[in-house]
Amino acid sequence: MGKKQVLGKGIHALIAEYGEQARDGEAGRQIVNLPVAEIDPNPHQPRMDFEEGALDQLTASIREKGVIQPISVNRVGQSYHIIAGERRWRASKMAGFDTVPAIIHEIESEEELIELSLIENIQREDLNPIEEAEGYRALRDTCMLTQEEIAQKVGRDRSTVANMLRLLNLPEEIQKYLRSGTIQMGHARALSALDEEASLRLGRKAVKEGLSVRELEKAVRSHGKKREHPKSQDRAVRADERVLAGWEEKLRLHFGTAVEINRKSNKGRVEIEFYSDDDLERILDLLLAG
Repeated sequence: MGKKQVLGKGIHALIAEYGEQARDGEAGRQIVNLPVAEIDPNPHQPRMDFEEGALDQLTASIREKGVIQPISVNRVGQSYHIIAGERRWRASKMAGFDTVPAIIHEIESEEELIELSLIENIQREDLNPIEEAEGYRALRDTCMLTQEEIAQKVGRDRSTVANMLRLLNLPEEIQKYLRSGTIQMGHARALSALDEEASLRLGRKAVKEGLSVRELEKAVRSHGKKREHPKSQDRAVRADERVLAGWEEKLRLHFGTAVEINRKSNKGRVEIEFYSDDDLERILDLLLAG
């Protein structure tokens, strides 16, 4: 698969800012009132949790002043999918409004819609770290973007994107702590250096005892000193992980989908994701062609 062309306009050519009906590239677009019943939630929304208190406050504000900033939608047949503004749409429904102001776009490429939608939410929404990391993963796996391309599009350093993606390797329980705000990013970064068992043990200890980030980092360093593996073996393990990561990247670009290599000792497995019967057939054709 050829390298995906990077979109040129950027997100600001698509999303109207507060109080503006048009920006560069938006000339001629009008704000229309759409029935809320004809609008569907964003299928690529990285936000999983809509905090009730904040949504209630927005509902009260909209009930009093209306929707000041229009949402952005993509026309899909006779209905619409939200690109930006799902909280405003939800609050409008809760306020009992029949319509909501919107700017309508017609994006033909599903890939472009996914990319723009995820980037917009990452840039503009107050996502928790896990939601942000999941957005980066979707950009990587679905839109076939490299970490460098993701960083450029969302205005982050590549190292920041890499560190955020690393959070998704944490045990699910630790991710829930981070998602709910029970622990902070600093706690999660410290735990990401550990294996699953140690991460869970020290993560639970941090929650139970209310450890600060610095205290947890000290506990992680203490755990590292107790490990029996010599430093040379640790370096070999890290080098092996870099090699596997390189192969995963090559296979991901070749098959055009997410690929994961799981290795234990001298054996393991290669997992190739597919999203439909047609996608599976395409991947099998590539395998058999080899």
